[in-house]
Amino acid sequence: MAPGAARRPPAPPPLCCCCAAAGRRRRRVPALSPEKLLVVTVATEATEGYERFLRSARHFNYTVQTLGLGQAWRGGDVAHTVGGGQKVRWLKAAMAPLGAQKDLVVLFVDSYDVVFAGGPRELLAKFGRRVRRVLFSAEAFCWPEWSLAEAYPPAGTGKRYLNSGGFIGFAPAVARLVELWKYRDDDDDQLFYTRLYLDPQLRAELGLALDHRSQIFQNLNGAIDEVVLKFEPGRVRARNVAYDTLPVVIHGNGPTKLQLNYLGNYIPAAWTYESGCGDCDRDLLPSRAP
Repeated sequence: MAPGAARRPPAPPPLCCCCAAAGRRRRRVPALSPEKLLVVTVATEATEGYERFLRSARHFNYTVQTLGLGQAWRGGDVAHTVGGGQKVRWLKAAMAPLGAQKDLVVLFVDSYDVVFAGGPRELLAKFGRRVRRVLFSAEAFCWPEWSLAEAYPPAGTGKRYLNSGGFIGFAPAVARLVELWKYRDDDDDQLFYTRLYLDPQLRAELGLALDHRSQIFQNLNGAIDEVVLKFEPGRVRARNVAYDTLPVVIHGNGPTKLQLNYLGNYIPAAWTYESGCGDCDRDLLPSRAP
């Protein structure tokens, strides 16, 4: 070493495996609180499907905010064609006062064709393991524009395409996402979210990802043969046998309403081995004397 030259400090020793693992554990996201979870859904009428959705939400003690009750639906005939943009407009307005709450997690789901099969703690634990800020459900079909299928990044194992019937994210990210909506009520909500996801820059900026293996969201369209009932003590849930997962949200999208009705006859506790039919005495009408 030349006289007067500064001595470099020695390089720190490499971390052993245990220390490296401990460092990774320290960097994990803290446990998310169920008190900081809000479920947002849309329903213009209190249909039987909506009431079934609410029963499953109450069973697990979810906090639910419903948008649109009693209002006119102008989002198109979504059962047969494109539409649903009105849901995004309503969600955009609802998120405006919530976007600054960094610790708030928002779950958006449809209601008429959705049931919960798991509770808030399980949902948040599964979401907390993700590194993305907004997680969408995934399905087997590229709706509504099949021409966009090849633009999707490879999925590896699991479903490749975005479904807008369910997504979860931190409130600031969800607010930023729906702020980009500037379209008509009868434009397609799924196409809107799809185009955002397919833009690599926006996907990275907004932190978008898909639940490819149905760890949280189970869309039934194109996956009916993958889903079976799993009977547990005092409850019933759905199991995806293709990926060996237990989804929290069951969505009867597309032409799978009858299959959802079948699953909803059991999930989450409509019928169990211990108590039999828990819903059979609900809303009975008085019998008339002959």
